[in-house]
Amino acid sequence: MSFLNNGRNRLGNRVISSLLVALFLLAAPAVDGKYGKLADGSLVALASSTSDKKKAAQEGLSDVQQEIEDIRDHQNEVAGQMDDTEEKLTRLFAQQEELKVRISDTQARVDQANLDLAAAEQKRDEEYESMKLRIQFMYENNTDDSFWTAILESDGISDMLNRIEYISDVYQSDRELMDAYEQSVQKVEELMAQLAAEMDELYGLQESFLGQQAELEELMASLSAQSQKYAKQLAEAEQMAESYKQTIAKAEEEERRRQQEAEAERRRQEQLAQQQQQQQQQQNSTGTEEPSEDPGYTSNISGQEVVNYALQFVGNPYVWGGNSLTKGCDCSGFVNLVFAHFGISMPRYSMAFANVGKSVSRSNIKAGDIVVYEPIGGVGHVAIYIGNGCIVEAQSSKAGITSYRSVDCRKITAIRRVL
Repeated sequence: MSFLNNGRNRLGNRVISSLLVALFLLAAPAVDGKYGKLADGSLVALASSTSDKKKAAQEGLSDVQQEIEDIRDHQNEVAGQMDDTEEKLTRLFAQQEELKVRISDTQARVDQANLDLAAAEQKRDEEYESMKLRIQFMYENNTDDSFWTAILESDGISDMLNRIEYISDVYQSDRELMDAYEQSVQKVEELMAQLAAEMDELYGLQESFLGQQAELEELMASLSAQSQKYAKQLAEAEQMAESYKQTIAKAEEEERRRQQEAEAERRRQEQLAQQQQQQQQQQNSTGTEEPSEDPGYTSNISGQEVVNYALQFVGNPYVWGGNSLTKGCDCSGFVNLVFAHFGISMPRYSMAFANVGKSVSRSNIKAGDIVVYEPIGGVGHVAIYIGNGCIVEAQSSKAGITSYRSVDCRKITAIRRVL
């Protein structure tokens, strides 16, 4: 069984390693970029970006898949041993049934031999008693006078010879009968001794079968327990593999989202550059400056209503890709869900917010306006302005949803009004 223990130890070590990787992935901060901010506002690289998580998850998945194959190999090996042990038990049970029949048959022969011995002994004893009576009679009447008298009184030589022969025949017949009965008794006793030895051998074989059965049943119990442990390890490994797959899928979705946002930002920058070029051309031709942007409100929802609703969720967790204001969401999800509460449809990607509603100049920003920031590491950020130079935002997995940062915490690329 040592190979099973060694296999279990190796699999246990792999499970522990995989769990450590999984804990690392779960504990890693889910942020919209590769950088975070220190207290002084300086940027620092984060150890676990989306690409790092994806790579770690792919490595973990590869290890777990190999572990799953190893577990299944061990399961097949144990299953084969269980089949072999079960086959041995089946053969052993058949042998035990045959042995029971042999014991039963031999016991019947022993019982019959006992009856035969009793009958032989009884017959011998009866004949012995009869012989004793004849011997006694002949002894009492076998005097010399009577013997000679019997000869002399015979009716001739033939009668005399007959009488002498009769007396000899009686003695000889009794001896032969007694010898025959003694031989019968001896043969039955020899048969009983042979049957007793055979019964001892059969009972010894039965005891050996019972010992083999106990060993095989103990082995089957051990193999069954090992099979159950492997089944549990396999379930845990498959669950872990599924967790890695989900992490990889989320990372790939995040990469696609970043690519979409980057492409959207590129197009927006191109449009902005064209607009600035056109405006510059107009200014050069007219000699006037561009008026500040402060579009009017077109809905009956005030910016303060939006701010008051958003501030209810400060302190709740940040969850990348999340869609719950209470259980967790990311920056774009937060803004999307807040405005959805008022029936206003918003994008799901941070950089796409640069094209919603109407543009607002920095000098005319008001509560309820959406602030879009320049991407860092290919990942953008979006928040809601609450007044007094601050924003409410789903900041990071470490900070959660906050309302203390300055609207100028990062470079602003757009301010949009959708109310």
